[in-house]
Amino acid sequence: MKAAEERQEVGTRRINPNNCFEAGEVSILRTYFGLKLRRDDPPLESLYADEEATGPIRLWRDVGDEEPITPLSNAVARICLTDAQERLPQWGTVDVRGHVVLGRREFERAERLLPLQPERLLCINWADSGPGFSWPEDYYVTFLPGFNRYVVTASSDSTDSYGVTDFAIGFFAKREDLMSACQRILRKWWQKSASSDGGPWAYLFNEGLIDEETAEEMRDRVWTEGGE
Repeated sequence: MKAAEERQEVGTRRINPNNCFEAGEVSILRTYFGLKLRRDDPPLESLYADEEATGPIRLWRDVGDEEPITPLSNAVARICLTDAQERLPQWGTVDVRGHVVLGRREFERAERLLPLQPERLLCINWADSGPGFSWPEDYYVTFLPGFNRYVVTASSDSTDSYGVTDFAIGFFAKREDLMSACQRILRKWWQKSASSDGGPWAYLFNEGLIDEETAEEMRDRVWTEGGE
């Protein structure tokens, strides 16, 4: 991650986000980070499109509006994860006609001078509901040049759980400690499940920047000790 930062930030000079993102993406990211749009930034109202739309990343109309799963957080996740799509969870089956049915569809791929480099934090399995039926959730952290912020995203293998496959669950400034901030955001997200009487996730599918021992300690802190 440090090497990625060094490639994306030249000395102490801040990169202009307009050189890294399409204009609509800049408006989406500025709004998500709580920054005012500038005079030439497209208004969010002009960025809504159907999920079938091609071209630059837009806000999808048919996404729920209950935090953290909103059209905005979904669009932010797609911006962050464009270059990681092949690594994200994918559910699949074959129907009675022999056609392959996938739970995740490919979304827009933006052309960037500075490719984003999302890194996996960990991938959990919430539960096994039957043979071959798991409920994975994959978490990535992505550094966004020009904004000096990291975004943490959650990804599922289908739209069954949340209505979308990907959404942002939090962000933090570059000056914060990477691992502490990521763990804090994940615990806060898991706390939403714990507070609604949801049980703890079952086991780890993949380690990333967070190893299995640390992940289990984080899980115990949320479900056993009752804290974020």
